[in-house]
Amino acid sequence: MEHHNALQQVSLTLGNVTVAGFSISGLATYVQVPSLGVCFDMGECPLSSLSIDHVFLTHAHGDHARCLPRHWQLRRMLGNPKPAAYFLPEAIRAGCEGWIRAEAAFEGVPDEAVTTPALHGLTGDGALVTLPHRPDLRVRAFPVRHSVPSLGYTILAAKKKLKAEYLDLPGAEIARLRKAGTEVQVDAIEPLLTFIGDCDGATLLEQDHIWASPILILEATFLEPGDEALAAKKAHTHLAEIATALETLGDRVACQHIVLKHFSMKYPPERVHALIAAGIPARFRDRIRIFL
Repeated sequence: MEHHNALQQVSLTLGNVTVAGFSISGLATYVQVPSLGVCFDMGECPLSSLSIDHVFLTHAHGDHARCLPRHWQLRRMLGNPKPAAYFLPEAIRAGCEGWIRAEAAFEGVPDEAVTTPALHGLTGDGALVTLPHRPDLRVRAFPVRHSVPSLGYTILAAKKKLKAEYLDLPGAEIARLRKAGTEVQVDAIEPLLTFIGDCDGATLLEQDHIWASPILILEATFLEPGDEALAAKKAHTHLAEIATALETLGDRVACQHIVLKHFSMKYPPERVHALIAAGIPARFRDRIRIFL
């Protein structure tokens, strides 16, 4: 049962990015990416998360959301003067604020004395939003199918790239053009990582842009053959649906790392590994990472 300890963190190195945290269905999900200053979901609040300035809540289920107020409170208690930014579906923003106020009332704090964190409601319309504490990064939220309002998030880097017509020029010539006042660069936005909390399998093809991210983090709650109907009933993803998406998209899958998480509590670790090894198409197996 050690793999059910939400404070026993998993850490994966994915190229030059490390992700750390925990994700088992019904227990807790939180996935930290320290180099980007972001954490996806806050089903538990380890001390390691307190230095992270941006939290992205996918939906309101307790195993994904219950420690959002704790993160905000502990940062204040420990004297961090920087207000963290909390992003969440606009559909639950007012409810989240009411929940924080109700918790304060439960603890005996008068409502007029209650303050609330900066809650940024997103609609999933695809707009690019600059991260408050990382001006070099953007987030794009998109809707996913689940049993309650839910969003996925793509983190993107904002950078300058050399214009196509100058790619083959030597460095000295580019420097000369710059000195002469020629604009040789163009603004570019490149995906770095996409995270989905909970969703049904249909989302994987409806939102096929997710497969352009170098790192894609998906739920795979149900793995056993025969559990497809149960996955559909609970609006979760079955491993067979991930396999179907991979086979359908083929060469369009640009992900270097596909991280699977949020496995049902009923699976022991060795069963998770065996089922994924058997269920993922052979050509994609070397890209799969298991967050367990």
